[in-house]
Amino acid sequence: MLIAHISDFHVFSDKPETPLVRLDAERVARRVVADLAAFAPRLDAIALTGDLTDGGSAQDYALLQDILAPLSMPVLMVPGNHDKRHALRSAFAGRLPFSDSAYLNYETRIGGLKVLALDTLIEGRGDGALVPESLVWLAERLPAGGTEPALVLLHHPPFPSGIQSLDKAALTAGGSEIARLVREYRGPLTILAGHIHRPFQATWNGAHCAVAGSPAFQMALDLTPTPHEPSLVSEPYAYYVYRFEDGNVAVHTRYVYLDD
Repeated sequence: MLIAHISDFHVFSDKPETPLVRLDAERVARRVVADLAAFAPRLDAIALTGDLTDGGSAQDYALLQDILAPLSMPVLMVPGNHDKRHALRSAFAGRLPFSDSAYLNYETRIGGLKVLALDTLIEGRGDGALVPESLVWLAERLPAGGTEPALVLLHHPPFPSGIQSLDKAALTAGGSEIARLVREYRGPLTILAGHIHRPFQATWNGAHCAVAGSPAFQMALDLTPTPHEPSLVSEPYAYYVYRFEDGNVAVHTRYVYLDD
């Protein structure tokens, strides 16, 4: 089974809210989608971990729907800090099994893999949180001692990158609680996130974790022990392809040239 991981498209229908977002975000997002659609063998699903749009308007999500139209496989999305819950739910309720609560959590299945999608959005803020309701929801589906292979999706990573300024603006509430749930789970567990705008992988409390890069803009690698924000960097864009088989996972890097 093959699942691709992408993130942080930041597409906009009028103009970007974030000054760092490239003005041709729609074009480069379409180029990434074209590569995903042409991937052989066919991907079983795609995980898109937040900041789907840059403003969260109905028009932004209509544009995103058009961009994703070439993809025939399930696209599993979670909200990021630039998304809006109501507009996202309205646009994709027919494609994603959102829970009935105020939060856009949901459970689905891709082959033999249980997928748990988490809403970490704090309206009006850049950092993220797992509220008590979401943590209870997750605990019921990721029980201590559970052994079923599982994939958790969220925008704000609970695991550190080592880039201090970006980690401070990641998951700022609920981190210790999800760490305990992950630590006590016994099955193969993969956690995919976004937000950092730099691809990296980590092992955290026994789980394989990764952040996907962003075609909208990418941050430089800066592991110095100071809290300043890294500069932007022009590097080849890449996404990850996960091959899940018999509880094991192999991770491959796929490069996409965004500029001619």
